[in-house]
Amino acid sequence: MSKTYAKKSLEDKRKEVEELTKGMEQKVDQHFHSAEELKDYLSFMGKFYQYSMSNTALIQEQFFGAQAVGSFKFWKDKGFSVNKGEKGIKILVPNKTVPKFKDENGKLKSINKATPQEKKLIQEGKKEVTQGRLHFSVGHVFDVAQTNAKASDLPKIFPNRWLEGNIEDYKALYKGMEAIAEKNGISIIAPKEELGSAKGVSYTLTKEVALNPRNSEKQNVKTLLHELTHAKLHTKDTYLNYTAAEKEFQAEMTAYTVSSYFGIDTSEYSLDYLSNWTKGKTFEDKNKLLKEVHETSVGFIETIEDTLVKEREKNQSPEKNDEKQQQADPLSSENIQEKMKEGYEDYKQKQQQESAQNVDSILDRVTAEENYYSTKTQAIKNGWMTKEEVVKLEHQVDSTMTKNEKGVMNGQVQEQSLTFQERVEVGNQMQFQKRTGTVKKKKEEQELER
Repeated sequence: MSKTYAKKSLEDKRKEVEELTKGMEQKVDQHFHSAEELKDYLSFMGKFYQYSMSNTALIQEQFFGAQAVGSFKFWKDKGFSVNKGEKGIKILVPNKTVPKFKDENGKLKSINKATPQEKKLIQEGKKEVTQGRLHFSVGHVFDVAQTNAKASDLPKIFPNRWLEGNIEDYKALYKGMEAIAEKNGISIIAPKEELGSAKGVSYTLTKEVALNPRNSEKQNVKTLLHELTHAKLHTKDTYLNYTAAEKEFQAEMTAYTVSSYFGIDTSEYSLDYLSNWTKGKTFEDKNKLLKEVHETSVGFIETIEDTLVKEREKNQSPEKNDEKQQQADPLSSENIQEKMKEGYEDYKQKQQQESAQNVDSILDRVTAEENYYSTKTQAIKNGWMTKEEVVKLEHQVDSTMTKNEKGVMNGQVQEQSLTFQERVEVGNQMQFQKRTGTVKKKKEEQELER
């Protein structure tokens, strides 16, 4: 340490923190000035999601283009060193004072200096403890470019980071988004109505989201993240706290940030979308909006990344296990699309052909339905198809299996399908017959009548 180094006074430290905080607020406000500045900030925030919104802005301000940062000790522990003469990037480090209590003389005493007897009284709630106060100090981090680490070392330093950027396995990424939905109590369903040109929808009151079956895979990633953000932040209890522009702003910012982290560039679409919603609008609390975007993005990224890591480990399992699975199970990732299509078509045909007067037709429909849903469950469970792909397949089959006014489908005249009330009555009848063992008898009676 240099002999000329002078320890900073408490007042100097306080001023430095205030200066950093002020600069951070100005930087955040600046992001709202143009679409390009907003894009840069969101992309940057995606890289440093583990840092607070404030520190992300500070890192970007001081070291534009930073890729991966860590403290001096962090780099040392990883086996690397900071290059001589490099200047640290200042960030705000939260610190909390030690909780205190009053001793027998009425004087404040740190809880870590309590005697065994005092600790017992504290645990029993007989001594009041004053919680520590939160304050900030200035810390320093260094970007990888400021160290002797090479680009090839990054996967070892950050093993869970998908530095290659592109996620080729869409199914694995979609599984990650399904995990987000499950974690937040959100259901991904088929649209309740025709969405037209809308890419997706969030049903606020029921906490459900749906995608347009016409979407491409890339569109689905961005849109599902957008709708999941709505479902998480703008619930039936909170949606009135935001203007329409604020809600769309947060949803699209989160979608762009998370997509950017996984190497999916949606800037052309997202920035136009944001511009349309925010043009001429003023936001009362920009910091609050960005903070919620940051926190939501962090949660989404971590959940998706955990899923991707698990999928990656699963894909590294021995090929022999896959071969045994293929032999034991006639269904596979290669034939699942065809099997699903055949099964759903068969189920829909049997559904159209069933009649309340024909027990055989009902049994045929039930069997086809059970077979299809068994295949569907296996397809999703094994990761051969996502729920979204299943919904899309069903939508396509439904579109092609339309009936004309005469009830003709696939060249055959169909009987009128059962009404809802008839289905209820038949269902009750079937349940009763199954319990009493009279289904077979009923079929025998029909054979005699013929």
